[in-house]
Amino acid sequence: MNRIFREETILSLIVLAMAAISPNLWPAASAGYGGMPFLTKWLLIPSIIIMLIVFGMAWFRHHNQLFHRMIVGGGVGLIATIGLEIIRQIGFHLGWMPGDMPKLLGVLITNRFMLGPSTLSNILGYAYHFWNGICFGLIFTLIVGRKPFYWGIIYALLIGTGFLLSPPVQSMGIGFMGTGLPGMIETVYVAHLAYGTILGYLDHKWLRQPEWLFGIKDHQVV
Repeated sequence: MNRIFREETILSLIVLAMAAISPNLWPAASAGYGGMPFLTKWLLIPSIIIMLIVFGMAWFRHHNQLFHRMIVGGGVGLIATIGLEIIRQIGFHLGWMPGDMPKLLGVLITNRFMLGPSTLSNILGYAYHFWNGICFGLIFTLIVGRKPFYWGIIYALLIGTGFLLSPPVQSMGIGFMGTGLPGMIETVYVAHLAYGTILGYLDHKWLRQPEWLFGIKDHQVV
């Protein structure tokens, strides 16, 4: 393994590790491993800073595959989250969700559970929600890469299942996997189906190389 390939592999693993932090904060907080304000300050913010540093290093050190995949993964994750959010909002307004999740997240992050949402908490809640979508997009793009679009659907449905089995859903008092709230499971799976379809399609369309990142050894400067 040459030095450039080894360095890019290490940086890629750092991105994957940092991207995995954000989606696990709410489950960790719900399981009693710390409050959201604490986890946001000491885990989420540092993970974002580290990812930005790695992104800059990938550009400066001409790690073109990593740089390109971070751009595509982040962009595709953001767009796919918009698709998910459209479905989630419809489900929420039809009463198929126990609450407006991003606003709840904002209340938890700002420690305003007893006070209710504010403009700042709503902004932070939606920012965190979309950042999770970006992180899932980065993870998929770096590990899976340019595969048929249904890989994205499988990936997203696994995420949706993980959410339904997670401590936050268990703590809402709506039954196993949300079965106590009519429409909950359907909304979650349809929303994640939209996310996965967009993710898989755009990754396949926008990525330059079909191989997964760690299998690419051609690191010529382009």
